[in-house]
Formats: sequence, structure tokens, C-alpha cells
Amino acid sequence: MKEGKGGAVQVAKGACVSVVFTLAAVLIFALIIKLFALSSGVITPVNQVIKFVAVFIGCFFCIRPDRAFFKGLLCGAIVAIVTYFLFAIVAGSISFGWMNLFDVLFGAAAGGISALIAAAAKNRM
Repeated sequence: MKEGKGGAVQVAKGACVSVVFTLAAVLIFALIIKLFALSSGVITPVNQVIKFVAVFIGCFFCIRPDRAFFKGLLCGAIVAIVTYFLFAIVAGSISFGWMNLFDVLFGAAAGGISALIAAAAKNRM
């Protein structure tokens, strides 16, 4: 039973770290766009990279190697959902579509891969 609680705490901590990193990185990116008048075509790819890096950081620092893949999947999906709602609140509109589902799937995949990489790195240490 203790393992289940520990896993939930790891996922929650990883998601919190990832969401905070995502918010900070997107704010910095928005400032860069404003300062340098970048085209709107760079926004989506850079946002995806930011989310992947954020999920990786959350998984690396918060998820332990045991069942890392599944905890990473859950962490990534939670990050995608939470950041979607946070940015939707800021934008003042919520709309659901296929891209939202793909974003959650991308987040889950990023979390699973990141957790496996983190677990392998931690096992080598």
C-alpha cells in the first residue's frame, strides 16, 4: 500500500514541477516573441519542445525507477491537461478538439519516454 501512495506522490510532484516549468518557459517565450516579432509559425513547435522538456525535468527529478514508465505516462498526461486548462483560462476560452487529444497523448508519450530515460540514468548512478 505504501508503494501506491509513494507513486502517486511522485507523479504529483513531477506534474507540479513540469507545470511550473512550462508556465515559466512559455512566459519567457512570449516575451521573446514580443521583443523580436517572431512569426506565429514558430509558436506551436516551440511550445511542444517546452512541454517535452518540462515533462522530462519533472520525471527526472521526481519519479523513481520502479514502474517509471507508467508513472511517467500519467505525469505527462496530467501536465498536458493541467497546462491546457491554465492557458485556456488565461486566454478566456475553452475549446475541445482532436488537437487536445493529441496533446494529451504526446504528453503521456513524453512522460513515459522521459521516465524510462531518467530511470536508466538513475540506475547507472
